[in-house]
Amino acid sequence: MKPELKPFYRSEYLQKILEEGRCQGVTIYFAKDGRKIYLEYRSVLVKPEGQAPYISGIARDVTEKMLSERKIKGLEEQILHSKKMQAIGTLAGGIAHDFNNILGIILGNAELALEDVVEKDPVRHHLEEIQTASLRARDVVKQLLSFSRKTEHERKPLRLSPLIKESLKLLRASIPADIAIETRLDETAATVLTDPGQIHQVLINLCTNAAHAMEETGGTLTLRLENHVVESTSPSGTAPLTTGRYVKLTVEDTGSGIDARHLDRIFDPYFTTKEMGKGTGLGLSVVHGIVKDHKGEITVESRPGSGTLFSIYLPAYAGEATHEAEKAATLPTGSERILFVDDEASIVEIGTRLLERLGYRVEGHTHPLDALARFSEDPHGFDLVITDMTMPHLTGDRFIKEILALRPQTPVILCTGFSARINAESAARLGVRCYLEKPLNWSELARSVRKAVEE
Repeated sequence: MKPELKPFYRSEYLQKILEEGRCQGVTIYFAKDGRKIYLEYRSVLVKPEGQAPYISGIARDVTEKMLSERKIKGLEEQILHSKKMQAIGTLAGGIAHDFNNILGIILGNAELALEDVVEKDPVRHHLEEIQTASLRARDVVKQLLSFSRKTEHERKPLRLSPLIKESLKLLRASIPADIAIETRLDETAATVLTDPGQIHQVLINLCTNAAHAMEETGGTLTLRLENHVVESTSPSGTAPLTTGRYVKLTVEDTGSGIDARHLDRIFDPYFTTKEMGKGTGLGLSVVHGIVKDHKGEITVESRPGSGTLFSIYLPAYAGEATHEAEKAATLPTGSERILFVDDEASIVEIGTRLLERLGYRVEGHTHPLDALARFSEDPHGFDLVITDMTMPHLTGDRFIKEILALRPQTPVILCTGFSARINAESAARLGVRCYLEKPLNWSELARSVRKAVEE
């Protein structure tokens, strides 16, 4: 028996035998070679007349049984988690189409307003913030959808410093004013091959958790970014990194900290120490999954009352960074005639206005059957067809088949807020020139139209 178990032996075992005359249960012992073994025991107190009392007991080794039961329980939990993930995917898919349509209306109106506002107008900054926030919201929806489905993310070499600053601008409004935010970002930190939406999701989850840990007392949230080089085996206590160059991102708070007994489980799906309604237990498992998917590592240091420090190590990329926020000076224009179809009237109105400002002649329809009838009257009267996927009476893929039956090789762009029935590959096999995910921004739409028409 290990020395630290002796007080428990006296208080829980001997005391019970003295009071009740018997004791039974399962206890832990250690073999001479250090192996942990589980013993199921039954003990009784024997009091021979005229002799010293003693304990008579019998025990059997149930280690294999205990380990098997734990394994079965673990598998059951995995199955339960898998079903929950499927439920999340179904729920996310159900709302994604409508939510992205709403985002499209917000984004489209913001971009139209930006065209009408002069460069020095103070309103312009607020419109640009709406535009940026809408695109980030789209990334969050994508992240939610991909959480329960293995999907490929478009990764490009990026510097993390601008992404962190942009994320903090969006997060500042949701973090209480008594929590200060400090940044120590090395602008020379190496580039990382990543998807900006995933980095944004990591920051949202870690910063939101940090803010929750400080909500009662206030405090300081500190983000650091720096280069990190591993020349040999990592010292004990750090992430198990292979040799090479990394970018290290740390998120530190001065909050309530995490109990040591919970540290090994914080990345498990659905594990949360938050009260009902304040957490799902998914946030840190999302972060862990993203970091591991980048071939990186994440560590945590925390003590109750002393705050928490998360450290993320992402492999450095040797190439040049892509400037994500880079905006083209001019957008491609044209004069072609376009048939624009979407069951959401506001989307049709915004899409029509955006395209007309680029010089195109646009005819919009909210009913796919009406649009098909119009196209059948003059199949060669339109240079391009832009259609939504999820529409009543006639879905986008069926609408496209009817269009191509009337006039093969008609340039078609398919847009979708979300559909389990189609993706970029299946759309291409259908004959679609461009596959776009909502909400559409002006730049994507302008370039896709030219690509579809000129291809």
